[in-house]
Amino acid sequence: MEETNGPRIVISLSVMTGVSLLLMILRFGSKARYQKKFGLDDFLLSVSWLCLVTYSAITVVAVSYGIGRRRALIPPESLVIALKLLYIGRFFGIIALAISKSSFAVTLLHLARGAWQRGVIWFVIISLNLVMWLCGLSLFFQCMPVQKVWISETPGTCWESRVQVNIGIGAGAYSSAMDFTLALFPVFLIWDLQMGNREKLGVVIAMSLGVFAGITAIVKSYYIQFSARSTDFTFSSADLLIWSASETAVTIMAASIPFLRLIFKEVSGKSQQTPKYPTTNITTIGRKRTRDYDEELSDDGRSEKSNLSGSVRKGTLVMKGGKAVVTYV
Repeated sequence: MEETNGPRIVISLSVMTGVSLLLMILRFGSKARYQKKFGLDDFLLSVSWLCLVTYSAITVVAVSYGIGRRRALIPPESLVIALKLLYIGRFFGIIALAISKSSFAVTLLHLARGAWQRGVIWFVIISLNLVMWLCGLSLFFQCMPVQKVWISETPGTCWESRVQVNIGIGAGAYSSAMDFTLALFPVFLIWDLQMGNREKLGVVIAMSLGVFAGITAIVKSYYIQFSARSTDFTFSSADLLIWSASETAVTIMAASIPFLRLIFKEVSGKSQQTPKYPTTNITTIGRKRTRDYDEELSDDGRSEKSNLSGSVRKGTLVMKGGKAVVTYV
């Protein structure tokens, strides 16, 4: 049976694209419910996900032409198409990174108060986009004519392979450094706000999840070097392709999770407000006589169900002298 990494690539990209979409939709739903407006950061996040799904779709098509298989087993005509699709897909993957990280940085801009804070964030946005766009375009500038990138027999010239590897590793290292920088920023932006320390800590942790994107960038940089050393690129590039998508997907997830806090807060609040419990010795006010019997009382005290008759009656619950006193309407 032929050894192939194709299915692993397809499944991994599909899962990451789907999970990041789910969290992004929940983010948008939360903002629509509680903030009633969307901003530039939401637009950029949407564009980054579209670039991610484009990268994933092109890579999946490349798998159908042989990526993930041993190079010796791929027909020459299929190999040309597979490599061309691979380079085009990688371009979209790199641009998705730049845009997703820019989205989170724009979110932080809304919270920045000092000039130095805004200056650092703008530096991250501009420098990161410059580095990542140059890295993406270098995929096609490394050879003249560009067709020589995927058809090695084409007459022309190319950079030494080590140059392109160093560009990729350098861009990955810079991307990781900017992830850690943005992950630390919420500490400075949130800690002076008027809220409880426990809530502050929760918000800071939620907004610092970009540290995981920095970790994926480091792992991806390792696989850039690993793939460059391999003599069977179409087979060994599987991990690089997967981790390239992971970095963008994790960034989208990390940018979405902080906005889900209000949803969790509302759901947990409702779960605490609706318990029902049995009570005894109910004293009825507004009636001619007092009776002792069991009822089920809702927590808001607005409705009760008598165990005697099974009927539902409306009233207001007040605790007096250790007894639940219900004034029926």
